[in-house]
Amino acid sequence: MKRNGLEKAMIMTVVIFMLGSLLTGCGSQKISQSSVSYAGPILDNVLAGIKDKDYAQFSRDFGSAMKNGLPQDKFDTLVSWLNSKVGNYESKTFSGATTKEKDNKTFTIVVYKAKYSKEPKGVLITLSLGDSGGKKVVEGLYFNSPNLQK
Repeated sequence: MKRNGLEKAMIMTVVIFMLGSLLTGCGSQKISQSSVSYAGPILDNVLAGIKDKDYAQFSRDFGSAMKNGLPQDKFDTLVSWLNSKVGNYESKTFSGATTKEKDNKTFTIVVYKAKYSKEPKGVLITLSLGDSGGKKVVEGLYFNSPNLQK
């Protein structure tokens, strides 16, 4: 089923807005992969949810703003769009991580390069993670690749 440009723009706007609002804070510090070892399993939950079309799995580690900004109906659109543009997820590698301060909160931004079946140049997946009740939660999620920009 084809999605129109407005639906794609809506999804990307929500995701970019959430991530962009976190990245505009001042102060940042690069951190090592071992310091963000918790991020890999969180991203695995997100990617497994996309693969299985399972919103509960996908949003399991989301903060409240992400759950509100990306509900089930937008998730369904996101899954269809990703599958049509980049295909099936195959693997990921850690690219880098940094911390950002915004509104007296610290966010950890973690970037992975992922291999997808229809995207020869790979897909950059950026997670923005915050703390909620002593647990790391996804506050922003962004996918970027040449095919996704078409």
